[in-house]
Amino acid sequence: MSGEFPWEYRAFRVRVGAVRQLSPGFLRITLTGDTLRFFAPWGLDQRIKLVLPMPDGSTPDFGLLNEPTPHPREWYARWKALPADRRNVLRTYTPSAIRPEAGEIDVDLYLHEPAGPASRWARAARPGDELVITGPEVRLGRTGYGIHYVPPSPPEHLLLIGDESALPAMANILAAHPTLPGDVLLELTDPADDLLSGAGHRATVHRLQRGAVAGAALERAAHSWAADHPELTAHPGLYAWIAGEAAATTAIRRHLTGTLGVDKDRVAFLGYWKLGGPLVG
Repeated sequence: MSGEFPWEYRAFRVRVGAVRQLSPGFLRITLTGDTLRFFAPWGLDQRIKLVLPMPDGSTPDFGLLNEPTPHPREWYARWKALPADRRNVLRTYTPSAIRPEAGEIDVDLYLHEPAGPASRWARAARPGDELVITGPEVRLGRTGYGIHYVPPSPPEHLLLIGDESALPAMANILAAHPTLPGDVLLELTDPADDLLSGAGHRATVHRLQRGAVAGAALERAAHSWAADHPELTAHPGLYAWIAGEAAATTAIRRHLTGTLGVDKDRVAFLGYWKLGGPLVG
C-alpha cells in the first residue's frame, strides 16, 4: 500500500450527519462518508484535522484532495502560501467515536467564548454540510501517527490532566479502562461541561474551576496531587497523560519528570492550544 498512500494520513471528504448538544459548552458533530469505512480506529487520543469550509462553502485547491493524499510538507506549504483570506481554517481534534462499519465518526467540539472560527462553524453546522478531514488510513496498518497515549506497559493507575480541549481524549481513555483506578484533574469554565463524572469508570474526577489564567488551576492541582500521593509518583505502574494549554502542560510534565523523577516514558503530554491562539500545526 505504500505506493498508493505515501504517508500515514489521508484526506476524507465527509458530510455532517447529525448535530447534538452534549452540554452547555460541547456539541457532538457526527461526520459521515463512504471513505470513512477506511478510517482507522487506532488510538484513544488519535489526532485528526478538520479542514473547515470557507464562508461560501468552498475548499481552495492547495493539493490536499489530490490522489493519493500528498505529504503535509507539500499541501501545508501550499496552504500557507495562499492569501490569508483564501485559507481554510484548520483545527485539530480527537474523535470521540469511530464507526468504520457505518462510515461515521463523532467529533465533540468545545464552543469557545468569544467564538473562534471552529466554534462559529460548529454552531452553524447542519446535516448535509460538506467538509474535509485528515486522519489515519486503516489499510496502512497501525503507524502510531497522531497518538500520544502509549503506555510502555499496562498502567496500574491513571493520572489524566487537562481542560475542555482534552476532555474527548480523556473520555476515550477512561472508557477503555473502566476498572482501572485513576485520578482526573479537569479544569473547566462551566462545571456543567463535566462529561466524565458518572460515566461508568473507576477513576476519581477532580473538577477544577478555571481562574483568571487558563492552566493555572491545573498546575496547582497537579502539584498538590503529587504531594498527597508520593506512593503513586514513585510507582512504576503510574501513567500520566497531560493535555491542554501548552505552557501549563509543559510545566506539569517538567514537575513530574524533573522534580519528582517519574519515568519520562510514563508521562505523555501535548499542548492542544496556547494562550493567545490555537496550535494550528
